[in-house]
Amino acid sequence: MKKRIVLSGITGKMGKFLLQGFEINPDYEVVAGVALEEDLAAIPPIYADIKTMYEETDFDVFIDFSRPAYAKEACTFMLEHGIPIIVGTTGFCKSDILAIQQLSNVKGVGGIIAPNFAIGIVLLHKYLQLGTKYFKNFAVYEYHHLSKYDNPSGTAHYLANAVGGSARVDEVDIHGFRLPGVLATHTVIMSDESQKIELTHQSNNRYSFEEGVMLALEMIDSLTTVVYGLEQIL
Repeated sequence: MKKRIVLSGITGKMGKFLLQGFEINPDYEVVAGVALEEDLAAIPPIYADIKTMYEETDFDVFIDFSRPAYAKEACTFMLEHGIPIIVGTTGFCKSDILAIQQLSNVKGVGGIIAPNFAIGIVLLHKYLQLGTKYFKNFAVYEYHHLSKYDNPSGTAHYLANAVGGSARVDEVDIHGFRLPGVLATHTVIMSDESQKIELTHQSNNRYSFEEGVMLALEMIDSLTTVVYGLEQIL
């Protein structure tokens, strides 16, 4: 039986990309979308009001690639009504994530919030954690397309937080750039007086993110709380 999906942010770049992927995947079906402009004649129908969508749609999981303020409200609504969530929207603050996780624990509903769904970003995160054993100085340089609205990005903060909890590291420099012809590139640097390590992950296209979303869908039924970071399900 196909897993029925509601795709929030369906008219955005990532939403359109995921919709195309789901259309050719026999295991999933997007039964409705959510966007600012309603179009109920579309296939699938697009709702502007999430409560009306919920009342009129039978679905199994809610995927969100929208904007932080809306995503927080939408995820809260879904968890209150027992619907698992997969969230790729960036720009959440720590208190937002904590509030969503606390609600998921109360309701016993699972999900994942990931600042980046690319597998390679998880590897960068792990390399940075390992680097805190040997280095004290770290920097993150991130490059995104011109329409990326949060700067620095959620991914940049996610990478910086990999070393931020170490007593050896005082501060992580983060530098964000918005450039034409770029999708997403993240470079992390670890250095001391005698050596430097520089690692770069580049998303050449949105398939790098789709892979992680599909993995999250495969694992969603086994989650009983909302986890943060794709590494939690790898």
